[in-house]
Amino acid sequence: MAYSPTPVSSQPEGKHFRRLWAALAIFGIALVILLFAAGFSKVDAQDREANAARVDVKPVTLQNGFHMPVSVFGLIESPRQAKVGFEREGLVADVLVEEGDSVSEGQQLASLDTQRIEAQRAELNASLARAKAESSLASLTVERIQSLVASKVESAQRLDEAKARVEAASAQVNEVKAALASLQVESEKSVIVAPFTGVVDARMIDAGTVVSAGTPILSLTSQSALQARFALPSDIASAAEPGKHVQLTVNGQSLTGQVSHRLALRQQATRTIDILVTLPQDSGVMPGDMASMQTGKEREERGAWVPVTALSNGTRGLWRVFVVKTADSGEPVLEGRTLEVIYTDGERAFVRGAISEGDQFVVSGTHRLSPGQTVSVITASDDTAELK
Repeated sequence: MAYSPTPVSSQPEGKHFRRLWAALAIFGIALVILLFAAGFSKVDAQDREANAARVDVKPVTLQNGFHMPVSVFGLIESPRQAKVGFEREGLVADVLVEEGDSVSEGQQLASLDTQRIEAQRAELNASLARAKAESSLASLTVERIQSLVASKVESAQRLDEAKARVEAASAQVNEVKAALASLQVESEKSVIVAPFTGVVDARMIDAGTVVSAGTPILSLTSQSALQARFALPSDIASAAEPGKHVQLTVNGQSLTGQVSHRLALRQQATRTIDILVTLPQDSGVMPGDMASMQTGKEREERGAWVPVTALSNGTRGLWRVFVVKTADSGEPVLEGRTLEVIYTDGERAFVRGAISEGDQFVVSGTHRLSPGQTVSVITASDDTAELK
C-alpha cells in the first residue's frame, strides 16, 4: 500500500485573512465617517457665517457737552406806535385822514369844534381893551395929580390913591392876557397833530362825535425801521449783546438784524428777558409778522452722538443701541445697551447711559437685530455722516 502525505489544513490562514479584511473595512468606514463629519462641520460653519447678519459699526466717542440749537419766535413791531386823541372834551369837527394814509410829523389830523372858545376869546379881547383903557386913564390921572401936588393944590394922599389905581388897572390887563393865553392853549388842544412820521393804521372816531379827554381818535405807526421782539431764557439772553448781528427768518425770507436793546426786566409770568432786534429799512416786512431766530446754548452733559438709525425702542421710555462684543466662542455677538436721549435734531441724537469710550455700536438696521445674535461686522465707511 502506497504512502500519501496528509495535507496541511488551510483553516487558520483563512481566518487570518478574514480578520485583516474586516479591520480594513472598519478602518475605511471610520475614515469615510470622519471625512463626512469634517465636511458637514465645514459646511455648517460656512452656513452660519453666510446666515450671520452683516452690520455696520462705529466706535463710541464720549464728550462732556454739546451745543444745543434753540429756535425762538417773536413778533415784528414798530419802534413807535401811538393812539392819539384830544386833551380836552368836545365835539369832533373834522377828521382829516383815513386809514392807510401816510402822515408827516406835525401834520394836522383832526380838530374839535371851537365856537365856544372863539366866543370866550372875543369876550376876553373886549375885557382886555377895557382894562387897557382903564390903565391908560389911571396913568393920566397920576400925571395930573402929580402936577397939582407940586402946586400944593392936592394932597399926597390923592397921589398915592391914583398910583394904586394904575397898578390895579395894570394887574387887570395882565389877568385878561393870562386868560387869553389859557384860551389859546385850549384852542391848541382842540387840534391833533402827528407826533411822528408814519401811517394811519386805525380810525376809531368820525366827525360829529362828542368825546372826552384822552379818547383815542387815530392809531399811528412809525415808518422808521421795524424791529422784532423776542422773549429769551436768561442763559440765552445773556449772549445777546446790543450791537450783535443775528439771522432772522420772516415769511420765509432770511434777514440780518442787529440787537438794539436787551431789556433790564425779567417777565414775571415766563421768567424770560426781551431783546429787540432792528431790521433793515427795506426788509419788506410788516408789523404783526412772525419772526424766528436760530440761537443756541452750551449744555454740559457726559454722553455721545449717535445716528437716530442706531436707536431702537427700549424699556420704560428709554432707548437701546446694539454693541458688538466677542463671545466665548470667538464670534461677534450683539449686546443691548439702554440709553437716555438728551437731544435730537432728527438725524442724530446725543445720548447717555450704558456705553463706554470705544464701544463698537451698530449704526443702522437695528429693527432686524436682537441681543445675543451672531453678526458679521463691517466698519462704517468714511462717507457715513460725521457725529460731532
